[in-house]
Amino acid sequence: MNFTTQKLVRFHHCDPAGIVFYPQFYVLLHEVQEDFLAHIGHPEHEMIASGYGVPIVDMKTEFLGMCRNGNLLDITLSLTKIGGASLGIYYEIRASVQAGKAPAAIKLRATGVVVYSEIPHGKPVRIPDDLRYALQPYLQNLPETP
Repeated sequence: MNFTTQKLVRFHHCDPAGIVFYPQFYVLLHEVQEDFLAHIGHPEHEMIASGYGVPIVDMKTEFLGMCRNGNLLDITLSLTKIGGASLGIYYEIRASVQAGKAPAAIKLRATGVVVYSEIPHGKPVRIPDDLRYALQPYLQNLPETP
């Protein structure tokens, strides 16, 4: 199963030409990660309040097309791996699909790894069983690199 959400490209995401400035894609991807964790019943802010987090330790990105101020984007997240403490994540960003039209071209593909860790020490710890159970439906056989 995939998790898909929509994000609007806003002025603050863009460079002076009105094109998403590449570091802002990472902001959008992290927002999707937070939306996903809330969707499965494990909001990131609650994890952090309880002394745990899921920081990114690796990210590989392929930029395939421009996104501009005002574009509505469909961002999809799937899991490629559920390890002891780590999660492999695959993302795709597309222009939002209009009703009755063919799927839009991919604008960005990324793979990342996050590690369930104690805060503030950053020590990796085993993903709790309740979180692991909630993640399981999103595990897919997907490409490891963009």
